[in-house]
Amino acid sequence: MKEEVRSYLSRSLRDAVTEAFPEIGLTPAQVVVEKPKNPSFGDISSPLPVSLARALKRPPAEIARRLMDSFRWDRSFIEPDPELGRTVRGGFLNFRLSREYLNDLLGRLVTAPEDFGRNQVRVPHSILLEFVSANPTGPMVVVNARAAAVGDVTARLHEWIGNSVKREYYVNDYGRQVKLLGASLAARYLQSKGKGATVPEGGYEGEYVTELTQRIVRECPEVEALEEHDLGEFFQTRALEYNLIDQRRILNAFGVEYDTWFRESILHREGQTDAVMDILGKKGLVYEADGARWFRSSGFGDEKDRVMVRGDGEPTYFLADIAYHVAKAERGFDESYTFWGPDHHGYLPRLEAAVEALELRKPVFKNFIIQQVNLIRDGRPYLMSKRRGEIVTMSDLIDQVGVDAARYFFLMRRLSSHFDFDMDLAVRRSEDNPVYYVQYAHARTCNVLLHAAARGYSPEAIAGAQPDALDQPEELEILKIAAEFPHVVRLAAETVEPRKLTSYAETVAAAFHQFYQKHRIVTDDSPRTKARLLLTTGVKNLLRMTLGLLGVTAPERM
Repeated sequence: MKEEVRSYLSRSLRDAVTEAFPEIGLTPAQVVVEKPKNPSFGDISSPLPVSLARALKRPPAEIARRLMDSFRWDRSFIEPDPELGRTVRGGFLNFRLSREYLNDLLGRLVTAPEDFGRNQVRVPHSILLEFVSANPTGPMVVVNARAAAVGDVTARLHEWIGNSVKREYYVNDYGRQVKLLGASLAARYLQSKGKGATVPEGGYEGEYVTELTQRIVRECPEVEALEEHDLGEFFQTRALEYNLIDQRRILNAFGVEYDTWFRESILHREGQTDAVMDILGKKGLVYEADGARWFRSSGFGDEKDRVMVRGDGEPTYFLADIAYHVAKAERGFDESYTFWGPDHHGYLPRLEAAVEALELRKPVFKNFIIQQVNLIRDGRPYLMSKRRGEIVTMSDLIDQVGVDAARYFFLMRRLSSHFDFDMDLAVRRSEDNPVYYVQYAHARTCNVLLHAAARGYSPEAIAGAQPDALDQPEELEILKIAAEFPHVVRLAAETVEPRKLTSYAETVAAAFHQFYQKHRIVTDDSPRTKARLLLTTGVKNLLRMTLGLLGVTAPERM
């Protein structure tokens, strides 16, 4: 597949340089192989002659010609194209995928689609992938849904290319915020009894607090026997468990399941936060000031030192996060990915300082910020505030636009980009809606194959087709786009940019729609019909796999 072509070209070009210019030694990284922006320049190209011009003190065009004189062609991958002037254009080398390669690719895509682009990495990595990790103090909101889609697809991509992935949810079930949640519910309960209780300062407001209180009272009648001073802890414990059950249910409905749910409270209960304090203390990196205990994070690139234990003896979230990173390191993963919300830009430098101070060399910690989502409907934004109750929850969004549209739309933009989610577009059944456009292409392939079967073209008959009958530009373009799939998947995984996959899905869909509109598939020409049905089957499999990696369904009828 395309990665094979890139590897072959890189190796062959290095061999050509060794033969033509033995004085130059090249590493694989120095040989760039890429898709040319202008399709008339071929299917794949290299600017190698340009990059060698300074060292060799020769014109790029001359270097290109010398390299082609030494180049050894393998027509199972590429072939010379007379229209490209033996592939030499100025200082660039341009190549065309061979017909043998394209035919073989289509065969693989039809007969073994689940192996297409699989297990590309030579040395698989183990990855711990933590994402969403919303505080269990209330409903999950839209930015949590974006994190869920991004994290889950990142895991799927890495698994496809051959890495092993564990999905983890970090539960913040300890500290001031969960205590405030319990006190807020206790106040609501006492108010329902006609008592003059008030929600504490900084506590939780909103209709969901009242609803959760009523649910707990209804399902836990033992609350009636409790003293007032015990209500806060009771409601705190029950509210956390109820919220976690709801979070798990909503995430599962969104197509996301976790291998582990790691609780922050364990770090405190088992003394792991104290252990971190001891280690940093022995390194001389902890001091006391203003009644608090501080970490000297400014010595490791942070803008200032940070509090780990407050003056009242309460540990900060920062201390727990350090202990959590130590716990991650102890589990032996090669890499640890963490996806953070948009309010954590300033938080990461202090955490990275702690990782450096503790000399946590493995896993390699990689942090990603997922930016804010703005919901737009009828041209107006929805406002969200978890504490006041003015929220659009993740569950609300799923109910209004569906899982497929929500996931797809969240994956269309860079993680680092703010995103305006057009809810009207997400439910529109038209070509303007990208997820509908891609799903409709898949449904169209299914309809074509169903129609062909009624005309006597069984899957067995299609499997015996001769791909050489595919000779139209639109047909060849589909094959060349299909060849890109393994590279796109690997690049999307390694750059943590799922948007590359949504863009690819739309490219495949557009190519098939164009082919369908320009050419009849089932005709009186049996060999051509079989070949086009073979191509249609390949497109069907390609779209199904791409949508599957995105966690989006591939409907057979629309």
